[in-house]
Amino acid sequence: MANDRDANLPSDIYSNRSWVQKFRISFRGLWLGLTGTQSPNSLNSFGVHVPIAIAVVLTGVWIGLEPIRLSLLLLCIGTVMAAELFNSSLESLAKAITDQTDQNVANALDIASGAVLLVSLTASIVGALILGIPILQMWTP
Repeated sequence: MANDRDANLPSDIYSNRSWVQKFRISFRGLWLGLTGTQSPNSLNSFGVHVPIAIAVVLTGVWIGLEPIRLSLLLLCIGTVMAAELFNSSLESLAKAITDQTDQNVANALDIASGAVLLVSLTASIVGALILGIPILQMWTP
């Protein structure tokens, strides 16, 4: 029964927190993902994603995109960055599980990396459609 749960179970340690604690932990996780500090030897993809995201948003503002199109761009950017965070979390978990080569762990990491690639390619296509057409119209007489 739910009332008979042992407060020291691992699931309770991670779930019985106040909202303030949950947000603090979430922001810590975001910081770890953005800075790449979850693993000293990890390559941080946010070093590529953030400048591109800034350039995309600034380009959208510069060409005067309507709010709905800017919102779609921001949604794509957020989705790519969330996918990167999920991928980074799996990498950290894999390193915690084993330091040996394991084909199942390698497959899981490759699948997560493939998910980031898929989301990134899709976001690039959406961005090209949203930004490309107005830019081409600006340059054609």
